[in-house]
Amino acid sequence: MFRNSSTYIYLAVALGLFCYLAFIDKKIPGTKEREEAETQLFQLNPDDVNGVEITNVHGVFIFQKINNHWEIKKPVDTPADGTAVDGVINQIAFVQPQRVIQVDGSSDKDVANLKEWGLIPPAERVVIHTQNKQYELLVGRKMAINDSVYARASGRKNEPVRIIPSTVKDVLQKDLSDFRSRSVFDFDLDKVTQVATRVAATSTIPGQQCEVDLKDGRWTLQLPLVARAADADVQALLNKILAERAVDFVSDDASNLSSYGLSSPSATISVALATGEPMVLEIGGPVPDKPEQVYAQRLKSNSVFTLTRSSVDDLLKAVPNVRDRHVLPFDPNKATGLTWSFGTKKGQLLADHALWSTVGTAAGAADVGQATDLLAKLSQLETTPVLKDSATDLKPFGLDKPQGKITIQSPEFKPGPTLTLLIGKAENKLLYVRNSAEPFIYTVPDNAFDFLPANNLALRDARAINLQRDQVKSMTITSGSGLPVTLVRSPGGTWSAANVKDRMVDSLEADRQASLFCQLQAKTWLGPAQPAYGLAKPVLTIAILADQPAPTILHIGAVLPDGSHAAQVEGDPTVFALADGDYGILNASSLQLIPAVLSATNAPSAAAPTTNAAPATK
Repeated sequence: MFRNSSTYIYLAVALGLFCYLAFIDKKIPGTKEREEAETQLFQLNPDDVNGVEITNVHGVFIFQKINNHWEIKKPVDTPADGTAVDGVINQIAFVQPQRVIQVDGSSDKDVANLKEWGLIPPAERVVIHTQNKQYELLVGRKMAINDSVYARASGRKNEPVRIIPSTVKDVLQKDLSDFRSRSVFDFDLDKVTQVATRVAATSTIPGQQCEVDLKDGRWTLQLPLVARAADADVQALLNKILAERAVDFVSDDASNLSSYGLSSPSATISVALATGEPMVLEIGGPVPDKPEQVYAQRLKSNSVFTLTRSSVDDLLKAVPNVRDRHVLPFDPNKATGLTWSFGTKKGQLLADHALWSTVGTAAGAADVGQATDLLAKLSQLETTPVLKDSATDLKPFGLDKPQGKITIQSPEFKPGPTLTLLIGKAENKLLYVRNSAEPFIYTVPDNAFDFLPANNLALRDARAINLQRDQVKSMTITSGSGLPVTLVRSPGGTWSAANVKDRMVDSLEADRQASLFCQLQAKTWLGPAQPAYGLAKPVLTIAILADQPAPTILHIGAVLPDGSHAAQVEGDPTVFALADGDYGILNASSLQLIPAVLSATNAPSAAAPTTNAAPATK
């Protein structure tokens, strides 16, 4: 009996296992169904879509893509939220069925199932249009056992039912407020050619019109006056316009705009593109019980919405404020000349293929870095609030007889080659200035030109000599009134004495001297020669012949108060200070006695000389 009970238990377990496997098997699609389930529902490229129709419990919505931007055409004509529409398209384009159920729509059972699954009629319907084809999707109810929904690719009788993720249903259940764009404007930044505003006059405030246009690749303020506009400020304005958002949608009926103050707008903001009509935003009256909001409407749209008053005020103020505040409109990278005279500061620079030189007093090679920095600072000079947009009498500003001038030369100036900044009188810690190309009078801080160099010397390149050491052929050194010593360098780099007997040359020391000489730098530039510099009777003279017709000659004179030596390159009228350490290297001797084992002559027993000067003769 016990054995029979065990048999029954085994039979029951086996029967239960069989039923479970049969149930699971029904749920698992066959090979063909698996292949279908693993593919996309539609072979659809989202970039090809130009229209979408959605039907749900909230109504029918029709979308069209115009100039690459989505717009709602039904139930209202208004811009659409492109992200929301693209979300619908992407969900459907990339959805993959989890299971496929074959049906025969002609049988009562299948019709009953389709009704039970919410597919007759469908809970949501979407039609996606491309230029050559359209795709339809019917969506039913959610499944009870997982996060999926029933769907069909069309309403044909034998169209199979597919189980797809419920995220598709979620994006199709949105209402009008979810689909419409809260962006007031929608445009491409690089296609904008004009921004304009108009503020209606009131009993206390006069009306105002502002306009900024893109002409010949540059932004120009046209109203309330013609002036330069700053590209960066215009771009910031356009981004601010694009960021404007509707707070609430009030009505899609434009039959009674007077109740919103839109029959006679208090202000308008328009954006024009290279093609098409301008986009115009009209500002109405304040929202009752919400003083921080105002009514607004896009021209040729029936939709009335609200905006924050502060954001509208910011936009209206931002347009005239795009005016360029730079006093000198020029590109420092294109400048080819600069002259300045202000107080005791005076100098001139000219460029030749990006190499700058000082002109006039202390003429010579200029420090390119300093010249570039000087031009950059001038180009960045900005005005404090503009004093006068136009002034016929310059005397009150000291500009009839300016105390200073800065002139920039550049091929970008039309029609003339130069632009001059006149510096007028100082008043209230400000300087009045005016550039020769514009009628405006600007003000700058009275210390705005502190960066101007005192003179050309302040811009001279620190390099007093610029030679290539490997091209050096000889070096002649004369100490005071002594005889010159000439050292000759072989192509292999070995030095020898050309006019001194019984001496050999330390080639390393000679190379050290020649290297320093070839790239010798001034500690400071001193200006024209003076008797106190002792250059009429130099203590040391060095001449180096390199790959040039004539040698480069350096005269070193008296010791200066700071321990440096006055020095001058022959042919250059400007004297410079030679650092004491550099003088020590140039004045050191590279001559040595020739050891007895290397010479048949009787070398004197005295120590080697301290300079390269020739030994005294008896």
